[in-house]
Amino acid sequence: MNILSLFLLLLIFLFIFYFFKKTRLLNENTKYSIHKNFGKTNKSPIVLGGIYLIIIIFLFFKSDLYILKFSLLLIFFIGLLSDKNILPSPRIRIILQILVLFFLVFYSELQIKNLENFYLNNFLKNNLINLFFTIFCFAILINGSNFIDGLNGLLSGYFLLILLSIIYVCYINEEISFIYKYELLIIFSSLLIFFVFNILGKVYLGDGGSYLIATFIGFYLIEFVYNNSNIYISPYYVASILWYPSFENLFSISRRILKKNNVSAPDNKHLHQNIFLFIKSKKLLDDKYLNSASSIIILIFNIPTFILSSLMAAYSQGLVFIILINMLFYILIYNFVSNKIKIKK
Repeated sequence: MNILSLFLLLLIFLFIFYFFKKTRLLNENTKYSIHKNFGKTNKSPIVLGGIYLIIIIFLFFKSDLYILKFSLLLIFFIGLLSDKNILPSPRIRIILQILVLFFLVFYSELQIKNLENFYLNNFLKNNLINLFFTIFCFAILINGSNFIDGLNGLLSGYFLLILLSIIYVCYINEEISFIYKYELLIIFSSLLIFFVFNILGKVYLGDGGSYLIATFIGFYLIEFVYNNSNIYISPYYVASILWYPSFENLFSISRRILKKNNVSAPDNKHLHQNIFLFIKSKKLLDDKYLNSASSIIILIFNIPTFILSSLMAAYSQGLVFIILINMLFYILIYNFVSNKIKIKK
Protein backbone atom coordinates (compact mmCIF):
# COMPACT_ATOMS: atom_id res chain seq x y z
CA MET A 1 0.00 0.00 0.00
CA ASN A 2 1.21 3.50 -0.85
CA ILE A 3 -0.19 7.02 -1.22
CA LEU A 4 -1.11 6.37 -4.85
CA SER A 5 -3.17 3.29 -3.91
CA LEU A 6 -4.95 5.23 -1.15
CA PHE A 7 -5.70 8.06 -3.58
CA LEU A 8 -7.11 5.54 -6.07
CA LEU A 9 -9.37 4.03 -3.39
CA LEU A 10 -10.63 7.52 -2.56
CA LEU A 11 -11.31 8.32 -6.22
CA ILE A 12 -13.28 5.08 -6.64
CA PHE A 13 -15.34 5.90 -3.54
CA LEU A 14 -16.08 9.46 -4.70
CA PHE A 15 -17.08 8.25 -8.17
CA ILE A 16 -19.49 5.67 -6.69
CA PHE A 17 -20.82 8.20 -4.17
CA TYR A 18 -21.62 10.87 -6.76
CA PHE A 19 -22.96 8.33 -9.25
CA PHE A 20 -25.52 6.96 -6.79
CA LYS A 21 -26.24 10.42 -5.41
CA LYS A 22 -27.22 11.59 -8.89
CA THR A 23 -29.04 8.44 -10.02
CA ARG A 24 -30.66 7.74 -6.61
CA LEU A 25 -30.58 4.04 -7.44
CA LEU A 26 -29.74 3.22 -3.83
CA ASN A 27 -31.96 5.90 -2.27
CA GLU A 28 -35.47 5.29 -3.50
CA ASN A 29 -37.29 2.07 -2.68
CA THR A 30 -34.75 1.33 0.02
CA LYS A 31 -36.71 0.28 3.07
CA TYR A 32 -35.13 -0.14 6.48
CA SER A 33 -36.30 -2.33 9.30
CA ILE A 34 -37.15 -0.67 12.61
CA HIS A 35 -33.64 -1.08 14.02
CA LYS A 36 -32.02 0.43 10.92
CA ASN A 37 -34.30 3.47 10.84
CA PHE A 38 -33.67 4.21 14.50
CA GLY A 39 -32.24 7.66 15.13
CA LYS A 40 -31.36 8.31 11.50
CA THR A 41 -30.77 11.95 10.60
CA ASN A 42 -30.79 11.25 6.87
CA LYS A 43 -34.12 9.78 5.81
CA SER A 44 -32.92 9.17 2.25
CA PRO A 45 -29.60 7.40 2.75
CA ILE A 46 -27.18 6.26 0.07
CA VAL A 47 -26.64 2.62 0.95
CA LEU A 48 -23.42 2.12 -0.97
CA GLY A 49 -21.06 0.51 1.55
CA GLY A 50 -21.48 -2.96 0.13
CA ILE A 51 -21.22 -1.78 -3.50
CA TYR A 52 -18.00 0.09 -2.75
CA LEU A 53 -16.38 -2.79 -0.85
CA ILE A 54 -17.32 -5.49 -3.37
CA ILE A 55 -15.87 -3.39 -6.21
CA ILE A 56 -12.64 -2.89 -4.24
CA ILE A 57 -12.45 -6.61 -3.46
CA PHE A 58 -12.81 -7.64 -7.12
CA LEU A 59 -10.38 -4.97 -8.32
CA PHE A 60 -7.60 -5.43 -5.76
CA PHE A 61 -7.76 -8.92 -4.23
CA LYS A 62 -5.56 -11.67 -5.65
CA SER A 63 -7.15 -13.74 -8.42
CA ASP A 64 -6.58 -17.02 -6.53
CA LEU A 65 -9.05 -15.87 -3.85
CA TYR A 66 -11.95 -16.68 -6.20
CA ILE A 67 -13.86 -18.77 -3.62
CA LEU A 68 -13.76 -15.92 -1.11
CA LYS A 69 -14.66 -13.28 -3.72
CA PHE A 70 -17.57 -15.31 -5.08
CA SER A 71 -18.87 -15.98 -1.55
CA LEU A 72 -18.62 -12.30 -0.63
CA LEU A 73 -20.50 -11.39 -3.80
CA LEU A 74 -23.32 -13.82 -2.93
CA ILE A 75 -23.57 -12.70 0.70
CA PHE A 76 -23.60 -9.08 -0.46
CA PHE A 77 -26.49 -9.75 -2.86
CA ILE A 78 -28.53 -11.35 -0.07
CA GLY A 79 -28.09 -8.16 1.95
CA LEU A 80 -28.76 -5.93 -1.05
CA LEU A 81 -32.08 -7.71 -1.69
CA SER A 82 -32.92 -7.08 1.95
CA ASP A 83 -32.01 -3.40 1.60
CA LYS A 84 -34.32 -3.11 -1.41
CA ASN A 85 -37.08 -4.92 0.53
CA ILE A 86 -37.13 -7.70 -2.08
CA LEU A 87 -36.12 -10.22 0.57
CA PRO A 88 -37.82 -8.99 3.77
CA SER A 89 -38.02 -12.33 5.63
CA PRO A 90 -35.18 -12.71 8.21
CA ARG A 91 -35.59 -16.50 8.21
CA ILE A 92 -35.14 -16.79 4.45
CA ARG A 93 -32.09 -14.52 4.63
CA ILE A 94 -30.54 -16.70 7.34
CA ILE A 95 -31.16 -19.86 5.28
CA LEU A 96 -29.49 -18.23 2.26
CA GLN A 97 -26.61 -17.04 4.43
CA ILE A 98 -26.04 -20.59 5.68
CA LEU A 99 -25.95 -21.94 2.12
CA VAL A 100 -23.35 -19.35 1.10
CA LEU A 101 -21.35 -19.98 4.27
CA PHE A 102 -21.43 -23.73 3.63
CA PHE A 103 -19.90 -23.08 0.20
CA LEU A 104 -17.24 -20.74 1.63
CA VAL A 105 -16.27 -22.90 4.63
CA PHE A 106 -16.33 -26.23 2.77
CA TYR A 107 -14.44 -25.22 -0.37
CA SER A 108 -11.98 -22.93 1.45
CA GLU A 109 -11.37 -25.71 4.00
CA LEU A 110 -11.82 -23.25 6.85
CA GLN A 111 -11.62 -24.90 10.25
CA ILE A 112 -11.69 -23.69 13.82
CA LYS A 113 -9.06 -26.20 14.87
CA ASN A 114 -8.38 -25.41 18.49
CA LEU A 115 -10.40 -23.99 21.41
CA GLU A 116 -7.78 -24.95 24.03
CA ASN A 117 -10.17 -27.40 25.63
CA PHE A 118 -9.58 -31.15 25.41
CA TYR A 119 -13.26 -32.12 25.10
CA LEU A 120 -14.19 -29.36 22.65
CA ASN A 121 -11.15 -30.07 20.52
CA ASN A 122 -12.15 -33.75 20.33
CA PHE A 123 -15.54 -32.70 18.97
CA LEU A 124 -13.90 -30.40 16.45
CA LYS A 125 -11.78 -33.26 15.11
CA ASN A 126 -14.96 -34.52 13.48
CA ASN A 127 -15.03 -32.74 10.12
CA LEU A 128 -18.83 -32.53 9.96
CA ILE A 129 -19.13 -31.06 13.47
CA ASN A 130 -16.31 -28.65 12.70
CA LEU A 131 -18.02 -27.57 9.47
CA PHE A 132 -21.32 -26.73 11.15
CA PHE A 133 -19.66 -25.13 14.18
CA THR A 134 -17.66 -22.83 11.89
CA ILE A 135 -20.80 -21.92 9.93
CA PHE A 136 -22.63 -21.24 13.22
CA CYS A 137 -19.85 -18.85 14.35
CA PHE A 138 -20.00 -17.04 11.01
CA ALA A 139 -23.79 -16.69 11.27
CA ILE A 140 -23.58 -15.28 14.81
CA LEU A 141 -21.01 -12.72 13.67
CA ILE A 142 -22.87 -11.70 10.50
CA ASN A 143 -26.23 -11.17 12.14
CA GLY A 144 -24.75 -9.62 15.27
CA SER A 145 -22.90 -7.15 13.05
CA ASN A 146 -26.16 -6.34 11.31
CA PHE A 147 -27.79 -5.74 14.72
CA ILE A 148 -25.25 -3.09 15.75
CA ASP A 149 -25.33 -1.36 12.36
CA GLY A 150 -27.97 1.06 13.58
CA LEU A 151 -25.99 4.24 14.25
CA ASN A 152 -23.71 6.31 12.04
CA GLY A 153 -20.23 4.83 11.99
CA LEU A 154 -20.79 2.23 14.71
CA LEU A 155 -20.21 -0.96 12.73
CA SER A 156 -17.67 0.49 10.30
CA GLY A 157 -15.80 2.07 13.24
CA TYR A 158 -15.85 -1.18 15.20
CA PHE A 159 -14.43 -3.15 12.28
CA LEU A 160 -11.76 -0.48 11.81
CA LEU A 161 -10.69 -1.17 15.40
CA ILE A 162 -10.58 -4.90 14.62
CA LEU A 163 -8.40 -4.32 11.56
CA LEU A 164 -6.14 -1.94 13.52
CA SER A 165 -5.70 -4.62 16.16
CA ILE A 166 -4.69 -7.22 13.56
CA ILE A 167 -2.27 -4.75 11.93
CA TYR A 168 -0.68 -4.09 15.32
CA VAL A 169 -0.30 -7.82 16.08
CA CYS A 170 1.34 -8.27 12.67
CA TYR A 171 3.60 -5.27 13.27
CA ILE A 172 4.95 -6.36 16.65
CA ASN A 173 5.43 -9.93 15.39
CA GLU A 174 7.46 -9.35 12.25
CA GLU A 175 8.13 -13.07 11.92
CA ILE A 176 4.44 -13.74 11.19
CA SER A 177 4.16 -15.38 7.80
CA PHE A 178 0.70 -14.57 6.53
CA ILE A 179 -0.34 -14.36 2.90
CA TYR A 180 -3.27 -11.93 3.23
CA LYS A 181 -1.48 -8.82 4.58
CA TYR A 182 -2.08 -6.91 1.34
CA GLU A 183 -5.84 -7.61 1.44
CA LEU A 184 -5.89 -6.50 5.08
CA LEU A 185 -4.42 -3.09 4.20
CA ILE A 186 -6.75 -2.67 1.21
CA ILE A 187 -9.88 -3.33 3.29
CA PHE A 188 -8.63 -1.17 6.16
CA SER A 189 -7.94 1.80 3.84
CA SER A 190 -11.27 1.38 2.03
CA LEU A 191 -13.22 1.12 5.27
CA LEU A 192 -11.43 4.17 6.70
CA ILE A 193 -12.54 6.25 3.69
CA PHE A 194 -16.08 4.93 4.05
CA PHE A 195 -16.12 5.59 7.82
CA VAL A 196 -15.46 9.33 7.36
CA PHE A 197 -18.64 9.66 5.26
CA ASN A 198 -20.54 7.12 7.38
CA ILE A 199 -20.00 8.89 10.72
CA LEU A 200 -21.38 12.06 9.08
CA GLY A 201 -24.52 10.20 7.99
CA LYS A 202 -23.82 10.66 4.28
CA VAL A 203 -23.63 6.95 3.44
CA TYR A 204 -24.61 3.68 5.12
CA LEU A 205 -23.40 0.11 4.91
CA GLY A 206 -26.88 -1.41 4.67
CA ASP A 207 -27.45 -5.13 5.09
CA GLY A 208 -25.34 -5.83 2.01
CA GLY A 209 -22.36 -3.99 3.43
CA SER A 210 -22.67 -5.38 6.96
CA TYR A 211 -23.03 -8.98 5.71
CA LEU A 212 -20.04 -8.57 3.41
CA ILE A 213 -17.59 -6.98 5.84
CA ALA A 214 -18.54 -9.37 8.66
CA THR A 215 -17.99 -12.39 6.39
CA PHE A 216 -14.61 -11.05 5.29
CA ILE A 217 -13.55 -10.37 8.90
CA GLY A 218 -14.63 -13.87 9.97
CA PHE A 219 -12.71 -15.49 7.08
CA TYR A 220 -9.65 -13.34 7.72
CA LEU A 221 -9.50 -14.04 11.47
CA ILE A 222 -9.78 -17.82 11.05
CA GLU A 223 -6.95 -17.73 8.52
CA PHE A 224 -4.94 -15.35 10.70
CA VAL A 225 -5.19 -17.48 13.86
CA TYR A 226 -4.95 -20.97 12.41
CA ASN A 227 -3.01 -20.64 9.16
CA ASN A 228 -0.25 -18.17 9.95
CA SER A 229 3.15 -19.71 10.59
CA ASN A 230 5.75 -19.03 13.29
CA ILE A 231 3.51 -17.23 15.83
CA TYR A 232 0.79 -18.61 18.11
CA ILE A 233 -2.39 -16.53 18.29
CA SER A 234 -5.01 -17.61 20.82
CA PRO A 235 -8.48 -18.45 19.47
CA TYR A 236 -9.79 -16.27 22.31
CA TYR A 237 -8.14 -13.27 20.67
CA VAL A 238 -10.82 -13.64 17.98
CA ALA A 239 -13.58 -13.99 20.58
CA SER A 240 -12.27 -10.95 22.45
CA ILE A 241 -12.20 -8.53 19.52
CA LEU A 242 -15.52 -9.85 18.17
CA TRP A 243 -17.24 -9.88 21.55
CA TYR A 244 -19.60 -6.94 20.92
CA PRO A 245 -21.48 -8.01 17.74
CA SER A 246 -21.42 -11.66 18.83
CA PHE A 247 -22.75 -11.01 22.33
CA GLU A 248 -25.26 -8.48 20.98
CA ASN A 249 -26.71 -11.26 18.84
CA LEU A 250 -26.82 -13.87 21.61
CA PHE A 251 -28.17 -11.39 24.19
CA SER A 252 -30.89 -10.14 21.80
CA ILE A 253 -32.02 -13.68 21.01
CA SER A 254 -32.12 -14.56 24.73
CA ARG A 255 -33.99 -11.32 25.54
CA ARG A 256 -36.64 -12.03 22.90
CA ILE A 257 -37.07 -15.64 24.01
CA LEU A 258 -37.50 -14.61 27.66
CA LYS A 259 -40.10 -12.02 26.68
CA LYS A 260 -41.76 -14.50 24.31
CA ASN A 261 -41.20 -12.25 21.30
CA ASN A 262 -40.46 -13.37 17.77
CA VAL A 263 -36.73 -14.18 17.75
CA SER A 264 -36.25 -13.12 14.12
CA ALA A 265 -38.36 -9.94 14.27
CA PRO A 266 -36.32 -6.70 14.45
CA ASP A 267 -36.84 -4.31 17.34
CA ASN A 268 -35.39 -1.08 18.75
CA LYS A 269 -34.17 -2.44 22.07
CA HIS A 270 -30.51 -3.03 21.27
CA LEU A 271 -27.84 -1.56 23.53
CA HIS A 272 -26.81 1.18 21.10
CA GLN A 273 -30.43 2.28 20.74
CA ASN A 274 -30.89 2.46 24.51
CA ILE A 275 -27.68 4.47 24.84
CA PHE A 276 -28.93 6.82 22.10
CA LEU A 277 -32.24 7.35 23.95
CA PHE A 278 -30.45 7.79 27.28
CA ILE A 279 -28.17 10.51 25.89
CA LYS A 280 -31.13 12.13 24.16
CA SER A 281 -33.04 12.23 27.45
CA LYS A 282 -30.21 14.23 29.05
CA LYS A 283 -30.56 16.92 26.35
CA LEU A 284 -26.83 17.57 26.32
CA LEU A 285 -26.52 17.63 22.53
CA ASP A 286 -28.46 18.91 19.57
CA ASP A 287 -30.46 16.07 17.99
CA LYS A 288 -28.43 16.20 14.76
CA TYR A 289 -25.28 15.20 16.69
CA LEU A 290 -26.84 12.48 18.85
CA ASN A 291 -26.51 9.64 16.37
CA SER A 292 -22.79 10.00 15.69
CA ALA A 293 -22.04 10.94 19.32
CA SER A 294 -23.67 7.71 20.55
CA SER A 295 -21.49 5.69 18.15
CA ILE A 296 -18.32 7.46 19.26
CA ILE A 297 -19.10 6.81 22.95
CA ILE A 298 -19.59 3.07 22.30
CA LEU A 299 -16.42 2.89 20.20
CA ILE A 300 -14.38 4.69 22.88
CA PHE A 301 -15.74 2.26 25.49
CA ASN A 302 -14.40 -0.62 23.35
CA ILE A 303 -10.90 0.81 22.79
CA PRO A 304 -9.41 -0.63 26.05
CA THR A 305 -10.61 -4.08 24.97
CA PHE A 306 -8.78 -3.79 21.66
CA ILE A 307 -5.59 -2.49 23.28
CA LEU A 308 -5.51 -5.27 25.87
CA SER A 309 -6.50 -7.97 23.37
CA SER A 310 -3.75 -6.87 20.99
CA LEU A 311 -1.14 -6.93 23.75
CA MET A 312 -2.30 -10.34 25.02
CA ALA A 313 -3.09 -11.99 21.67
CA ALA A 314 -1.35 -15.21 22.74
CA TYR A 315 -2.58 -15.34 26.35
CA SER A 316 -5.91 -17.13 26.55
CA GLN A 317 -6.62 -16.71 30.26
CA GLY A 318 -6.30 -12.93 30.06
CA LEU A 319 -8.45 -12.83 26.93
CA VAL A 320 -11.20 -14.94 28.53
CA PHE A 321 -11.18 -12.54 31.49
CA ILE A 322 -11.59 -9.57 29.11
CA ILE A 323 -14.53 -11.28 27.39
CA LEU A 324 -16.28 -12.03 30.71
CA ILE A 325 -15.74 -8.47 31.98
CA ASN A 326 -17.18 -7.05 28.76
CA MET A 327 -20.23 -9.29 28.96
CA LEU A 328 -20.80 -8.25 32.58
CA PHE A 329 -20.45 -4.55 31.73
CA TYR A 330 -22.80 -4.97 28.78
CA ILE A 331 -25.54 -6.43 30.99
CA LEU A 332 -25.03 -3.80 33.71
CA ILE A 333 -25.04 -0.89 31.24
CA TYR A 334 -28.01 -2.34 29.35
CA ASN A 335 -30.08 -2.66 32.53
CA PHE A 336 -29.02 0.78 33.79
CA VAL A 337 -29.90 2.73 30.64
CA SER A 338 -33.06 0.69 30.03
CA ASN A 339 -34.36 1.47 33.51
CA LYS A 340 -33.48 5.16 33.16
CA ILE A 341 -35.35 5.34 29.86
CA LYS A 342 -38.42 3.64 31.41
CA ILE A 343 -38.39 6.08 34.36
CA LYS A 344 -38.10 9.01 31.95
CA LYS A 345 -41.07 7.78 29.93
